[in-house]
Amino acid sequence: MNDHSEVLYVLYIALIEIRSTENLKKARAFANVVHNVPTMIKASRPEDEIATKVMLNAKRQGVDNYFAKLFKTAKNQ
Repeated sequence: MNDHSEVLYVLYIALIEIRSTENLKKARAFANVVHNVPTMIKASRPEDEIATKVMLNAKRQGVDNYFAKLFKTAKNQ
């Protein structure tokens, strides 16, 4: 069974960043990157597929370096 722990960690940190920033552009970018994660988990998508989609969205939003670091941290936990 896939527990999606890495993707959930990335979502968790992204939501904290959205909540804590006063930069509306950053909040929107982060929200655009992760807004489909719960739906993909509910649809039982594999974690690697979700991570790939998140990184594609992050690249489109110009925040791929940040999300790559989040995934690296998640893997090391």
